[in-house]
Amino acid sequence: MTPTPHDALFKATFSQPEHAAAALREVLPAAVNARIDFATLALQPGSFIDQKLAASQSDLLFSARLGRTSVFIYVLFEHQSTTHPLIAFRLLEYMVRIWHGYLERHPRSTRIPAILPVVLHHSDTGWNAAIAFQELIDLPPGTLALIAQHVPHFRFVLDDISAETDEALRARAMTALGRLVLWCFRHARRPDELVARLSGWYEVVREVRRAPGGGAALARVWRYILNIADPAQPRELLQRLLAAAGPEAEEEIVTIADYLREQGRLAGEREGRLAGRLDGQRSTLLKLLRLRFGELSEPVVARVRAADAAQVEGWTERVLTSPTLEDVLTER
Repeated sequence: MTPTPHDALFKATFSQPEHAAAALREVLPAAVNARIDFATLALQPGSFIDQKLAASQSDLLFSARLGRTSVFIYVLFEHQSTTHPLIAFRLLEYMVRIWHGYLERHPRSTRIPAILPVVLHHSDTGWNAAIAFQELIDLPPGTLALIAQHVPHFRFVLDDISAETDEALRARAMTALGRLVLWCFRHARRPDELVARLSGWYEVVREVRRAPGGGAALARVWRYILNIADPAQPRELLQRLLAAAGPEAEEEIVTIADYLREQGRLAGEREGRLAGRLDGQRSTLLKLLRLRFGELSEPVVARVRAADAAQVEGWTERVLTSPTLEDVLTER
């Protein structure tokens, strides 16, 4: 069970140029689409988002030919409950990181490639923030025009699926898997509703299954749904999912459900073993402290009992060499 199921499904699906190209053609301006050679679309390595935002953002970087040169297409997937007002600024940071990486690989280059920024977004509120960087600049009314040529200027392409209807998503000129995954993201905040509506996507599911690698792709979708759901009655959810997905999916879904349950059980056992081991290390440390410094006060015992693994390890290393108890427990 992954702590970032949105990221896992997004990257597993749209890191494949076949699905990414169809999705990008849907949202990029027609004049840009006409110039890009999507047959040359290629995934580039790396992620450029801040690690602290990894739970609410995912990203993919592609390159493609545009005329005689190449262009980067940077896709940022925003899956927060609300819209962050400074996404355009974050995009600028990420784009600069992309350019830094490019110049490190091409140290003699005196020019940098263009980057087309694309934001895929879904939230409870829908998009309600700036999509142009200049809209973030704090200036008196009427002043921006005077200095516009001196400050960064770009707009990102926004694909806000927050308010898209099922019919609109189903009608997109994308691969069946791409449409199904976007639909899952659209309803991800209400897994029960997602499962309830799944039967309406039965033909799309069948289309995914008929495609090369379709069984494995659907297995990722079922895993995603089971991962994001936190039902009070898991058996009932599983039965509803089986009924909605059709008989062809039964073996896949049951296998994944068994796997997730087993992973959860193993994770619980592993956490229990680690907690038991840490309790034993704390008891050993208390014994060593008493042998070295005599009876311990209640605050000291409580502090050791609450210590994490790194603290216990450091204090244990110092217990035989430190002159005083205070010196042992001093944070360094």
